[in-house]
Amino acid sequence: MVAGAFPECQPVGHLWSPSDGMRCAGWGAARRFEFEAEAPGGKATGANGGADFAAGASDPGGRTAGAAIDRLAERASGLWAELADADPLALRLYGGLAFDAGLAEGRSGPVDGVHRPSGRHLARRADSAWDDFGAGSFVLPRVGYVAEAESAHLYAVLEGAEIASGPRWRDRLERLGEELERGGAPADGAGGNGSTPDGDPPGLPGISRSCDQPAVEEWMRRVDELRSDVSDGRLQKVVAARTVELGLDRPFGTPDLARIAERLRRHMPTCTCFAFLRGGSIFFGATPELLVSRRGRRIETLALAGSIASDPSPARRKELERLLLESAKDRLEHDLVVRFLVERLDRSCGAAAPSSAPGVRVLRNVLHLETPIRAALAEAAEPPHVLRLVRALHPTPAVAGSPTVDALAAIRRTEDRDRGWYAGPVGWFDGRGDGEFSIALRSCLASGRKGLLYSGAGIVADSDPDRELAETNLKLDAILGAWG
Repeated sequence: MVAGAFPECQPVGHLWSPSDGMRCAGWGAARRFEFEAEAPGGKATGANGGADFAAGASDPGGRTAGAAIDRLAERASGLWAELADADPLALRLYGGLAFDAGLAEGRSGPVDGVHRPSGRHLARRADSAWDDFGAGSFVLPRVGYVAEAESAHLYAVLEGAEIASGPRWRDRLERLGEELERGGAPADGAGGNGSTPDGDPPGLPGISRSCDQPAVEEWMRRVDELRSDVSDGRLQKVVAARTVELGLDRPFGTPDLARIAERLRRHMPTCTCFAFLRGGSIFFGATPELLVSRRGRRIETLALAGSIASDPSPARRKELERLLLESAKDRLEHDLVVRFLVERLDRSCGAAAPSSAPGVRVLRNVLHLETPIRAALAEAAEPPHVLRLVRALHPTPAVAGSPTVDALAAIRRTEDRDRGWYAGPVGWFDGRGDGEFSIALRSCLASGRKGLLYSGAGIVADSDPDRELAETNLKLDAILGAWG
């Protein structure tokens, strides 16, 4: 991003680009808020403590995760009071939360309301690839950019002692603004976007090797095991994730943050493209799945579950859309998500109104069933903070399964790699409680010369392991296609 132009800023940054045209970027951390859950005995814990974000499901009242989310929002409210004279449109906190912070922080988390520490989980969390990200964090950037509708803001956040150096910062922002107006993206601090003559962004690190984790045969065996759990009635659905470990021919560096974001926007224009830099690691992706959006009294979510491979031929794609809509297996997956979201949104803010029947979301290489859902707030009702909605809705059956507590237990039992922020909520919120969060799918964690690609598939009684493997490969190809 702008590391060379603002070298005093910490190696923390973000890019956020939904399909509606908003463009957000930030560098450095003026303020940083970590997700902190309360351990038994009432002591708040940070990155090495005993938080369990997924307690929103496994704890019937969501007390552990709910209290942590409320504390985070409360701490952030002090920031907005401190910055009361600043432009509220430009100032937002950006970040995300782990899919299951109990695993991210070194224990298996509560299952059926009981804490059962697992030596297996403890052993594999010690050197987690997600250490730079932790259970979750939100950052007010030191230097930020927000473009939305007809307005754009480029700003820097200065400490009191720095006010005297304000003119110098203003000059640097003006130079950066000139680069942006010329269409440049000074990702390397040298100005310009380094595009090749044909207009494509410069190359990303090459992929020298790839390795399935676990091996494909083992993953399919686990899918069979999970399918048996569903057939026996212990689960209605569970989402099985797999990873592919990449070896890179050079380290994935800060300049690549903007490059991969531009490639993702070109490759998947109807998705929300995101990238987060924490220390020496970058988490990026392009997700089709909105978790929740709040803009004043307008609250929306989206059920996205059930999928089939697409086809470039319009006639063939139309036939595939029909097959997807008529698939009993995919409609079951989808209906579980719709019912869950409607019930949770009803509890949080009033009557939730889904569209009458699912439609089909068309992506480059895959089709999904989708149902938009909107909350109908009573006139006198105060809209809940977007973080409260996040805590109410995550994890949905689309990324965990159903019933949620049993699905999470199955995921913890069968997956031997931390999901980290994959399939967790990522997005932003502001001082009014507005915000937007998507589920971090179609994503990759890059650190140095190593990358981790993540993909998942929903397992129900009628699932075929071969078909589920093919579905995960389609989702992996979404990132690999943009990479290449």
